[in-house]
Amino acid sequence: MKPSEEPVLAEFKIKKGFDVKVTGKPDPTIEDYASPQLFAVYPSEFEGLKPRLKVKAGDRVKRGDILFENKKNEKMLFRSPCGGTIQAINLGARRFPVEILIERAAEEESVTFEAYTRDSVGQLSREQVADHLLNTGLWPLIKQRPFNKIADPEATPKAIFINAASSAPFQADFSLVLKGDEEAFQTGINALAKLTEGKVHLCKSAGADIPDFGNTESHTFSGKHPSGTTSVHINRINPILPHDTVYTIAAQDVILIGKLLNTGELPRTKVVALGGPAVKESSRKYYRVPLGASLVPLFEQSFDGDEVRVILGNVLWGDQVKTDTCVLYYGSEFFVLEEDRSRHLMGWTMPGLFQYSSHRVNLSSLMGLTHRWKLGTSLHGSHRAMVVTGWMDRHQPLNIMTDYLIRAALAHDTDEMVQLGILETAPEDFALAAFVDPHKTDVCTIIKQGLQEIEEEGI
Repeated sequence: MKPSEEPVLAEFKIKKGFDVKVTGKPDPTIEDYASPQLFAVYPSEFEGLKPRLKVKAGDRVKRGDILFENKKNEKMLFRSPCGGTIQAINLGARRFPVEILIERAAEEESVTFEAYTRDSVGQLSREQVADHLLNTGLWPLIKQRPFNKIADPEATPKAIFINAASSAPFQADFSLVLKGDEEAFQTGINALAKLTEGKVHLCKSAGADIPDFGNTESHTFSGKHPSGTTSVHINRINPILPHDTVYTIAAQDVILIGKLLNTGELPRTKVVALGGPAVKESSRKYYRVPLGASLVPLFEQSFDGDEVRVILGNVLWGDQVKTDTCVLYYGSEFFVLEEDRSRHLMGWTMPGLFQYSSHRVNLSSLMGLTHRWKLGTSLHGSHRAMVVTGWMDRHQPLNIMTDYLIRAALAHDTDEMVQLGILETAPEDFALAAFVDPHKTDVCTIIKQGLQEIEEEGI
C-alpha cells in the first residue's frame, strides 16, 4: 500500500478470554524521569545471541559506540545508550557477559548516522533499511514468528504485525505513548514496509485514540485478554502456514526506529508504565525514561512494602528483574507485587469470601464481588499431577488444545507439537492458561522449551 492510499479497517471481536481484576492501575499521565549517572546494557536479554565484546572496563565510549556484536551475524551490532566510561563488565556462566555498566559523562558525545524523512525512507531498498537497522543496533526490536526470536534479516516475511493493543493488566497504553511522536511512528512504518512484500498490519484495541496511518492496514480488536496479543492478531488476520515467516514488533519500538531515521542519532528515551498492588498510589503513572538508565531512585521512592517482586511485563506474563535494574531494551511496563509468604488456615476448605479466583468455587465469586484485588505472589498451592479438565482452554481464543500440547511438549514429541499448532504461538499465549490452571503447571516454560527443541531439530 502506498502512503497516499486509504488504510483498510477491520474489526475483530474476541469472545473467549479473561480479565484479571487487580489493583494498581497507573494514571494516564507521563512524568519525565531525571536519570542518575549509571547506565547498563544486558546482553542476556537477547535470546540466542552469542556476543563478541568490543569494549573492556575502563574504556571511554560515545553515545552510539559499539559495545558488542553478534558472533552469528557480525553485521548485527549493539551500541551504547550513553557516553561515558565502561565501569564494569559482569560475567555469568561460561563467561557470558550478562551486564555492561556505564558511568555517564557530564558532557556526552554522540555517534551520528544518516538521517531520513518519512518520504525519503520509501526510496530505500530492503537491503539498505535492514543494513541501517543492523548497524545502528535497533534491528533486534523486530521479532520473527515462528519461535518469537530476533528476526532473520535474510528472511523476507509475508507480513509484519505492529502491536498497538493493550488487553493485559496495566499494559502500556499506546494512545498515550504516541502523543507527539506521530511523525516518527509514520517514518518507522514506512521503513518496516520496505522489509516485506506483503502488508504491514497495525493492530489496536477498540476505543483507543490511535489514528490510522499510511502504509498500513489498521485492525481493531475488542474483548477480554488475550485479545491484545500478537498471536491472536496473526491468527485472525493472516495465519501462519508451514514455512511461513512473519515479523512482529511493539508499537513503541516503531517510534524508536522512526526517531533514529529522522534524527540520525540513537533515540534517547522511551515511555514505561509503573503499576501494581505494591506501588504507591502517587507513583502509579507513566515515566519517560532514558534508555539504559538506572531505575534505582524511581523504585526506592515508589514501592510500598518491605519485600516486593518486580516484573518486566504484567501479572500474567513477564520476567522478574532486580530492584536495582536499569531500563531494558525490551518491554514498556513494570508490574510490582508483594512477596506473599502467608499461610492460610485450612486452605481450600474455607469459603473464600476474600480470596480471588478465576473459577466460581469461592464465595467471593458466587456473591458477585467484582472489585479489584490486591494480589500477591503466592500460588496458593504446589505443583501436582496434571489432569485433562479443559479449564486451560476455557479462555483460549486460539484453536489450540492446550492440555494435549503440553503433554506432547513434556514427552518431547516435536512432530505432535507441530501438528497441534505450537508454531503459531509464543509462550506468552499460555500465560492465562497457567493462571487458571489448578495444577500450578508452568505452562509458559514448557511451551518455550518445546519451541526450542523444534528449532534445534529443524522444521
